[in-house]
Parts: sequence; C-alpha cells; structure tokens
Amino acid sequence: MARDTRMRMIRQAALLFRARGYAATGFREIVEQAGTHRGVIYHHFPRGKAELAEEVVRLVDGAAGPAIEAVCANQDPVSAMRAILAAAKMVMTGGGYPAGCPIAAVALGAGPEDAELVTAARDVFRRWQGFFRECLQRNGIPEPDATNLATLLIAGLEGALVLCRTEDSTEPLDRVADGLERALRT
Repeated sequence: MARDTRMRMIRQAALLFRARGYAATGFREIVEQAGTHRGVIYHHFPRGKAELAEEVVRLVDGAAGPAIEAVCANQDPVSAMRAILAAAKMVMTGGGYPAGCPIAAVALGAGPEDAELVTAARDVFRRWQGFFRECLQRNGIPEPDATNLATLLIAGLEGALVLCRTEDSTEPLDRVADGLERALRT
C-alpha cells in the first residue's frame, strides 16, 4: 500500500510537471491528484520536492528510454527518428494533459540549489541522444555529424513539444520530423 501511494504520487507529479511545470507544481496538488494526504509526503520523500522530481525523471526515462533505445537499435535513422517523434505525438495527445515533457519541466524549473535535478535531466537527454547517435554511426554517419544530428533530434523533440502547446496543435512535431528527415537524407 505504501509503495502504491508513493508510485501514485510520482505518476501524478509527472503529469502535473508536464502540464504546469516543475516550479509551479506544489505538493498540495500532487497529493490531491494522487488521492492521498499531505502527511505522507515526507514519509515517502524525506528530501522533499527535489527527491520527488528525481523519481519523476527516473520514471519517464524508464518508460521512454528503453523504447528509444529499441527503435534506434533496430531501425534505420529515418525510421527511428519518425518512431520517436510519433511516440511523443501519441503520448502528447493522450490523457487530456497539455503537451510537455516532465524531464524538461524539471530542468527548466530547477533553481540554483537543485543542481542534481539538472544533472539528472542532462544525463537522460544525453543517454537518449547516445542511442540515436549510435544508430546514425551504424548507418555510416561520421561521429561529429552523428552527435550533431542526435542533439538536433532531442532539441527538436523538446522544442516541438513547446510549440505544440503554444499552437494547440501537433503540427510542430510533424514539421520537425520532415525537417530532420531532409537533414538525414542529405
């Protein structure tokens, strides 16, 4: 039961960070959405909101990371890129929550005292870039170009999610996919 409560809090925090941002989300909203009470917060997260955010980063990476790794290991670069962006589009349009990435929300909302959160987000984004970079290199793209294109994929994905939110449309993801495909085919 306690493990269940903790996981509900992490999942609800991920959804709220995605919708509102890390800095704008308080424990009150998290426990309300998780269907629990404030008294359990520091039992499950003795280091407070930063510890909860670290768990959110782990949860999202645990869901998205293996999928990104698998498509990058088993597909050509264009197909892998399209699959990654299509999955983001599917996640973005499901669940009734506004577009956004909880990991980006944590990175952007972390203050100077939260360096470990920025490091956790950076490590996840670097790992995801690494999967795509390896896919590119296996397919004959030299290392410097592969690194740049892998960075472009993750930056394009994250930036497209921001644009999707501001435009209330999934078109930015489609435009990023089209632009990246042209870059990859050049």
